[in-house]
Amino acid sequence: MKFKHRLALVFLMVLIMFLLHNSFWLWDLDARMPLLFGFMPFAFSYYIFYAILSVLALKLIVKLAWPDPPAEFAAQVGESEQAQ
Repeated sequence: MKFKHRLALVFLMVLIMFLLHNSFWLWDLDARMPLLFGFMPFAFSYYIFYAILSVLALKLIVKLAWPDPPAEFAAQVGESEQAQ
């Protein structure tokens, strides 16, 4: 995949995470929902899920947005690994 496509995917992921972070739908929903598991408010469980999703998204973003190494460096690393 080209770097330009990976960067577009990163921007899309950031936009989705931004929209999920602005949880305006929870304002009324939290008051109407019962406690989850008998002790946890719905909005709190949503943000636990959001935090886990953020970790996974950031890991994928770093993997996608990290630039490819220059060809000369990759060739040097390949030669040194073959020598060992």
